[in-house]
Amino acid sequence: MTSIVDRRGHISHPILTHLVALLSIYELGPISVPTPKYDGPSDWQTDSILRSLGAMAHRMYAAEEALAAFRAAKTCGPET
Repeated sequence: MTSIVDRRGHISHPILTHLVALLSIYELGPISVPTPKYDGPSDWQTDSILRSLGAMAHRMYAAEEALAAFRAAKTCGPET
């Protein structure tokens, strides 16, 4: 397994670079840009982190879509 602390004492691991990229993309909101795939060293921890983050992103986007639909329905008002 790769050490996460480099010789200068900084935390350094390819998963951290990947997480920064993923979080930056997720911050932009649901866009059509595919998320980058992690191809660095992996173990059960990195796999678990990536799986959980993907599930959280899916739930976040679903919640944003539901909120947008709710707001649109509220703006249009009830149909009579």
